[in-house]
Amino acid sequence: MENNRLDNFIHKFSYIFSKKRTRITLYMAAVLWVAVATQVVVNRFFQEDAQITEAFIKSDTQEMQSSLEILAEYNVDYLSETDKKELIHKIADSIGLVIDEDITVWQDDSRCEYYYFKQAKQAATEIKVVSIEQKESDAVIMKHYIIVQLSILQGIDSIDRYKDILDKTLTELGASNKQVTLKYEGSKDGNLTSDQKHEMAKMLVDDIQGEIALEYDEGDLYTVYAYTGMLKDYVTSLGNKINVQIAITYNELTNKTKITLATPINNESW
Repeated sequence: MENNRLDNFIHKFSYIFSKKRTRITLYMAAVLWVAVATQVVVNRFFQEDAQITEAFIKSDTQEMQSSLEILAEYNVDYLSETDKKELIHKIADSIGLVIDEDITVWQDDSRCEYYYFKQAKQAATEIKVVSIEQKESDAVIMKHYIIVQLSILQGIDSIDRYKDILDKTLTELGASNKQVTLKYEGSKDGNLTSDQKHEMAKMLVDDIQGEIALEYDEGDLYTVYAYTGMLKDYVTSLGNKINVQIAITYNELTNKTKITLATPINNESW
């Protein structure tokens, strides 16, 4: 009898433990799957952020360089000279830029600029705080803007890191309505044919999972406008969403073809 009771107890205990172990195993598996899924999402976010840079690197062009321009509004009623200089110093500190000269001031009747420019061996940086008088209704108010321009001559894959740092810094400083333009440039020897230009543009667009919206071939200037869901910002032209511009131009003096990729569009004129 005692043996039967002991056997029954062991059986029940084993059954309970087995169910508990199963629940623990399932719980641990669920936790691991959540961790894996979270890591996949995080990895995808960062990969998409850098995939445009990687796509341009794949183009195998010479003399690669990248640039970043951020224009943001700074909505305060008044900025003193000290305030403007402190803004420039804080932005410079965030990207490790040492300000070792005086900040330049330029002013006319309705516009005032505080700016610092530094040319290094492999990079150029300019930080501006611009104040402009603007009329709104019957009043004249002062609008303030922050402009950051950064060009990197080598190691173009680092531009994404600077973009994230500057975006975060400007947000923390209270800037809003940020407009971010990324640009990548490289060159190929000789004059590419129309087919080669199209193939180059299509390769770049395909690598960022985009689609060509508009395409223009004007001989020495070949331009493609495309859209990719990887980027949240876009402009609309002729009913098409656009957030990627590719321009391919030929220079007879250097006998080189320049390839430029900009997002969402290139603000410079050709």
